[in-house]
Amino acid sequence: MAEREIKYRGLKTFQIFSGEMKSVWIYGFYLKRGTYGDPGPQAHIFVYENGYEGYRVEAKTIGQFTELVDITGKEIYEDDIISLEDGRIGVINFKDGCFVVNYGSGTRQALYDVQDLKMTILGNRFENPELLVSVIPPKKNENNAQELLSNEFERELIAME
Repeated sequence: MAEREIKYRGLKTFQIFSGEMKSVWIYGFYLKRGTYGDPGPQAHIFVYENGYEGYRVEAKTIGQFTELVDITGKEIYEDDIISLEDGRIGVINFKDGCFVVNYGSGTRQALYDVQDLKMTILGNRFENPELLVSVIPPKKNENNAQELLSNEFERELIAME
């Protein structure tokens, strides 16, 4: 039996001395635990570096490693926005027991089915939410005239379930 690498990532946001907010990704294993003074269990990512160190991360940002890499060798995680070599763009989600590529409008496909296609990570839905908006050309009425002004577009959020 092949050994699987089960790991997670989570976004840790903190304030630096200048007052500026900074975010970094923490990679390791996931554990929900309480610490003294916390109102309840908090999401933590633990990293092993000369002993285990736990970092509290934003729970909504935790994503599991898919065991796949893109064409540059970068690991693909849940919530990454990817582009496939055939031009499709989607977000990696975990649904019904497997990783899927969610193309939006209720369309999704098992990641297993596209794993042989070249994939490129464009970003992720937390740091690059602008990538989740696709522009739909203006609609035309029966006289073939545009219903919207040329500089107006409908926007559709993709892959946000």
